[in-house]
Amino acid sequence: MKLNLEFEGRKTYSVTAEDARELGYPEEVIATAVSEVRVSDLKSECRRRIYAAASAETQMNMATAAAVISAKETSARTEDEASILSGLDDAIGWVASMRGRVSELADDAALDIGDDANWPPLPDGARDVVNKF
Repeated sequence: MKLNLEFEGRKTYSVTAEDARELGYPEEVIATAVSEVRVSDLKSECRRRIYAAASAETQMNMATAAAVISAKETSARTEDEASILSGLDDAIGWVASMRGRVSELADDAALDIGDDANWPPLPDGARDVVNKF
């Protein structure tokens, strides 16, 4: 893992933790840099997982459908439209859970960010609506 560090006006880029120690950086500065890399990696993994479930195009189509369906009176919506809105609620909740998981995983460096078990599963309702788009 390559770190970027700054301490007492000195900046060092793309060094390992061991190199940073040899350069005299304090452990807390190194730990902060390691944490920043982990958070960046977590955000990237979260984004990757969200887009793997629903591409940007799929998300745009879902948002458009939500706008069109939501413009109708509740009593005028078809069963399929109601199902789409319900699935969209599930999808939005899942994305919020995914983003919340980033900070939880950041707090425990022992957890593997690549392990599916450490991320919320995509709810069936969300999967169903994604498959429609």
